[in-house]
Amino acid sequence: MSTSISLDTRQTAFSLSNERVSRMMSGDKQTATHMGLWDKFKDLFRSEKKQEALNALFELTNTWRGPSQSFYAFNQLAQMATPNNRTLFTVAVSPEQDGYRLDYCISGHPVRTEQVTPAARDMILARMGQPTGAEHLEKPVLSLEEHRREVSPEQVNQLKDSDFGSGGVHKRFHAGTGVLQARDAIGREDFIREDRLQQYAESRPDLQHYISTQRQINAPQDANGKFAYAQVPLYDRDQINSRELDQALPTLTPNQAKSVAAQLVDMARAFYCNQLSHRDLHMQNLLVHAERKEDGAVFLKAIDFGRAKFDAAEFEPERFNDVDYLFDRQGCSLAETVGRNYLAGKDSAVAQKHYPLHKLLERFNHRGADVTETLSGIGARLKADLQMAGGDAARIDQAFECASGEVQMAFGWVARPQ
Repeated sequence: MSTSISLDTRQTAFSLSNERVSRMMSGDKQTATHMGLWDKFKDLFRSEKKQEALNALFELTNTWRGPSQSFYAFNQLAQMATPNNRTLFTVAVSPEQDGYRLDYCISGHPVRTEQVTPAARDMILARMGQPTGAEHLEKPVLSLEEHRREVSPEQVNQLKDSDFGSGGVHKRFHAGTGVLQARDAIGREDFIREDRLQQYAESRPDLQHYISTQRQINAPQDANGKFAYAQVPLYDRDQINSRELDQALPTLTPNQAKSVAAQLVDMARAFYCNQLSHRDLHMQNLLVHAERKEDGAVFLKAIDFGRAKFDAAEFEPERFNDVDYLFDRQGCSLAETVGRNYLAGKDSAVAQKHYPLHKLLERFNHRGADVTETLSGIGARLKADLQMAGGDAARIDQAFECASGEVQMAFGWVARPQ
């Protein structure tokens, strides 16, 4: 069986066999891009060289190294497939004596198999929006992107100033096209910063997985050209319900809440590994995209990077900021921490929107457990492990996997007894 892969970088389509996909995921460039004599001969007469396309494909799927490389390499391959082939890319989970087996499959045929720990399995399941702890499962690797809604240039160009509604002090938003209008310098600066972040994330697939950015576009023809414009991704509203976490939380099932919590910890891992500190991961800066079916898959994305610090120089002083915020209820300054934790009333808007990991556990805290103390302890152990890990990617992954496993166990401690 062959799968047609379209390379966005060259607008070239060619057939890629299961064997070739398996070689692409091996990390060995010579093996992955090898061509036979007949293919080399035909390449002499092609305007778009297959050898160049294979080299580009290898670079796209192997620029990132780490324990999760296989998942993100396979995910990238699926994104490059033609639309009718994308759902053929699946990940299968099954138990084994010493852990779990992950099969990366095309049309049900494994192209790569790995043995993983229960914690690593749960992180992969979370990235797919699935419930943690599943013993047997086979799902498409591109579940959310399959529901991406395309907006035509014609739709954007028809927008007028009066079409933009709510969106905050500095911006206005048109929900039908996902277009934002920045009405002042602060809004423009947000667009520029998020463009920089998107470029920064291009070669970091695990980071790209968890961010949703505002991408700058030209002004619509019928809109005021003195304002700046950007666009955010939209999804099929008949299939996906997209809401901020504070709005989605009351409707989440226990399985969905566990998946969101695992994704939130994995998001912190992706940010930490890629030297990004969001510095404002409250409930309204986290989007939950949920399938419109009972106990459907849920996908978490971070938005609004106006306070973010990224790249080595900016990140280093903020290294533990997101971890401290998520686990230990600490702000970017002592004033923020005191204001949120002691001065703001329990039912105030400030108190309601902060500390998403705490809110997820409290939603199902039927035993009156001390969620704050539990998460603070997990966070302290995570920070100690990260300090010991230094720059070792495998140990950093293990530290976050352990923390995520403890958070999942905490759901069991706070839930009502069966």
